[in-house]
Amino acid sequence: MKKPTLQTIFSIYAADKKGLIGQILVYFNRKNFAVSSLNVARTDIRDLVLVTLEAVVPEKELQPFVERLKKVIEVYDVQTYAGCLKKTGFYRMAILNETLWGIMHRYGAVLSSLGEQSVVISKTGSDDDLEELYRRLEGPHLLGFCKSGLIVDQSLSPLVELG
Repeated sequence: MKKPTLQTIFSIYAADKKGLIGQILVYFNRKNFAVSSLNVARTDIRDLVLVTLEAVVPEKELQPFVERLKKVIEVYDVQTYAGCLKKTGFYRMAILNETLWGIMHRYGAVLSSLGEQSVVISKTGSDDDLEELYRRLEGPHLLGFCKSGLIVDQSLSPLVELG
């Protein structure tokens, strides 16, 4: 029987040290957890970074795994989030016409930029939402596509506890 798994966002506040990402990824690799997204950003607190990572983790193993991550010397805090996984997709198009405006309206996409040779539209949603719009736009007028890192609809971590 297959173990129930969760698509989980890990927000990890840690000291900005050389080798930190490798050290964190070793834990995921040892357990063979599939990591699908990784982002590192500086915070407004000196020498503190936020590592945002998306991975598939068996439900039963999530809490013990989080506790192990918290024991990494450089890690100050680890929070997890499930069910609020959003990203922004960017679609570069060769045309802007009434048909494209209709598709944008139907799928909740917006015009991000207008260039001489192309336009960029964007949409925020789940991977499935972004893939559905991609399939609708796929063809000779779709010049490029990329996805942003993760967007969570709530605060990633209570920074007050870290101070």
